Amino acid sequence: MLYCGGHLRAAVRVLKDVEGRYHSNVKTVCGCRIIQGDRDLKVFANMLSGNTDNEFSKYLTFCVKLLRQESYCTPFILLFEMNRNISEEEVAQRSLVGKQWMDIAEVDARPFLHYLQYLTYGGLGERGNQLYALRFLNSYICDARNRIHMYHFETSLNLLGHCYEMEGNYESALYYYEKSLLRFSTNNAANWHVRRVLRIISG
Repeated sequence: MLYCGGHLRAAVRVLKDVEGRYHSNVKTVCGCRIIQGDRDLKVFANMLSGNTDNEFSKYLTFCVKLLRQESYCTPFILLFEMNRNISEEEVAQRSLVGKQWMDIAEVDARPFLHYLQYLTYGGLGERGNQLYALRFLNSYICDARNRIHMYHFETSLNLLGHCYEMEGNYESALYYYEKSLLRFSTNNAANWHVRRVLRIISG
């Protein structure tokens, strides 16, 4: 994580630039999960031809993937994504592809962008901008129309829950962690988050 004010200011500029390029017609793609319409060759053919009648433009964004070797620069909350299971039984449920994927942290780009904005503005003490980033993150994740752009919805909910946890709003944090568990009850880092927040509350 960045602690120097100059580095944080530079991060703000980069995040603003990325946000400005991330318009509504950007097509999200993922290398490890599939959602409806992913394999529609007509969609990609239209994108390549520049057909603007299609709902997607020619722009693509991939999910953000963080390897264990990048743990030193990975936000704390995403380290839990590299250790999603809470029992050996959960590990046994994974497919071969799932076992490979579970060793990394992967998150949708747009929610991760706003999560980083929340952290960065918080580090700079810009409370207004920090709360704005949180509201935008909340609005984006909770808008059902954006589900077609999110491959890792449970992880996005975990990021949102962590923001509320950092706000000291443990009730909302638990709500979003538990909502994440409704998506995937096993092999989900939210199991760790729920336990942690309950310890804080009862502590």
